[in-house]
Order: sequence, then structure tokens, then C-alpha cells
Amino acid sequence: MKLYLEYGKQIIKTLKQNGHSAYFVGGYVRDLQLGIESKDIDITTSATPDEVEVLFDKVVATGKKFGGVTVLLGEFKYEVTTYRLESNYENHRHPSDVRFSKHIEDDLKRRDFTINQLTMDENEEVFDHHLGLNDLHNKIIRTINNPVERFREDALRILRAIRFVSKLGFDLEENTFKAMTELSHLVRTVSIERLMVELDKIFNGDYQKKAIQYMIESGISKELYGLDKGLRVIAKLDDLVHPLEAFIICFIADEIEEVWRFSNNQIRLIQKVINLHEVTRDDQFNKFILFSNKLEPCLLTNRINVLLGYKDQEQFIMDIYNDMPV
Repeated sequence: MKLYLEYGKQIIKTLKQNGHSAYFVGGYVRDLQLGIESKDIDITTSATPDEVEVLFDKVVATGKKFGGVTVLLGEFKYEVTTYRLESNYENHRHPSDVRFSKHIEDDLKRRDFTINQLTMDENEEVFDHHLGLNDLHNKIIRTINNPVERFREDALRILRAIRFVSKLGFDLEENTFKAMTELSHLVRTVSIERLMVELDKIFNGDYQKKAIQYMIESGISKELYGLDKGLRVIAKLDDLVHPLEAFIICFIADEIEEVWRFSNNQIRLIQKVINLHEVTRDDQFNKFILFSNKLEPCLLTNRINVLLGYKDQEQFIMDIYNDMPV
């Protein structure tokens, strides 16, 4: 990943040589301070998208209206975004007014959390405008400025805070958590697609249990269209669960609203596992069940059964499978 960073430095140097200011910003800088490898470099600059396009050979206008383009250098991609100011958020999600700025302070104060506003120059010197390094040291997630305003502007930030708990194991700062609790109902203004993306990241985190507990305590879980009972079950499990396993447990625990989006294959697998769970939780698998449903769904069902406190039949399933004719 050293080459990835070096190419990013080249982009910053090129921007500076042409009269612009530029920095690495956000998650890459944060993770670098924590010793976590990151594959997602973002660069913020005073240059406008048009000015960036002039300076580099391969540029994709991925979000030009909002100041963002993607610079392709070697085998790598870099999101390069103009400093900007945002106001008049619509539907607690998208700003209706985006203005470019020449001052990085304007750009940083609109960001979500203090740990995500750190910047770094091409010499790897880190700059901290909102005490993010202090919060990194103390393992705290805190919004920049007023948390109520930050979450009212963009309700997705509520789930992003939970996601960073799951990834990093940090604690939520007291006022940040209070604001999340007060505004938990705004989670329903976020599209199902975006909710599923964030939940996938939450369930993939090493600290998912801590994150889920925060969702329960803040009332967020009650806004997730029927997931509350299932999340309470998952919070008490000893093992971590994968995203699909989490949804299956939630389906078993309660009737989930029909708003969640799954592929056709996922829908078939979920339904098959739920049905198999009903049959095998108090009884044994057999050749007919295995032949009819195939190995992987049976193993997944057994995994769900074990998580929920029922007998582990994995070896029994494999013995049946190995004895079956081709």
C-alpha cells in the first residue's frame, strides 16, 4: 500500500505546484493514526473540479456537481473533492445548497465526527482543527460542533456513528449519544438501500455487540422495521454473526416489515433456512432433508440453531453427506 500513498502524494504536490492547497482527509488519515490499513484515500483541495480535470490525464466526473471527481493514477483511484460549504439540508439527508470554498476550515466544520476531520499533507504531517486526535486517543466518537444539528442535517450520520463503534470499539460521547437517542426516529428517513449498507458494515465489525447494544439503548433498533427483537437476541450471543445470519435471526425472532431488499437468491436461502430451523431445532437432520435442501443451507441452518441454543449437528450432517452416493 506504500505505492498507493506515494501516488496520492503526487496528486497533492501537483495541485500545490499549480497554486492550490490540498490535503489527505478523513478515514485514511484516521486509520493511519490507529495503525489500520486503509484502501480508500480521499483528497480535499481548493481547486474546483474543472481545475482538477485540467491537471490530470485521467479524471472521471463522479460527483462534479458536489465538487467531487475521481483521479486515476497508475492502478489506483483517488476521490478529489473541492472544499465546500453546505446548507439547507432536505429530508434530513441531502444539502440543497452547495458552495465551493477556498478555505479548508469551511470544509472541515461541515463533516460528521471529529475523528474524520483530520488532514495530512504530502510530508505526512497531520493537522487537527477539531480535537480529533484527542478523541482518537481517548477512543471517543463525537460530532463536530452541535450533535443535534449534525444529525438533523443528515440522519445517516446516526448509523455511521454506530458503524464506527462496531469497527473501532470506541465509546459514543455523552452529548452525541443523547442526540442520537432524541433523534433516533430520523433513521426512518434514510433509504432502505443505505440502511442495509450501514447495517452490513455494522454486522461485519469486530465490535458488533457493542454497536448493537448502543442501537438498543438509543432506541434506534425500534426504528429498523422489525429488527428490534432479533437485535436483542444477537446482543446476548457469545459469537459474532455475519450480516445474513443476523437478518435470519431477526426473521425468526419477529415478523419483519416487508421493506428490506434482498436478491432473489438471498430470499430463497433465507426462507429455506427459516423452514429448516423449524424442522431441525428440536429434531435431527436426515438424508431426505440434506438431499432436498443441499449441504450449504443445512450447514447454515445448523449454525443458526447453535447460535440460538440448540444442538450442534454439524458433524452429523457431514457424516450423512459423506455417506451419500454421488
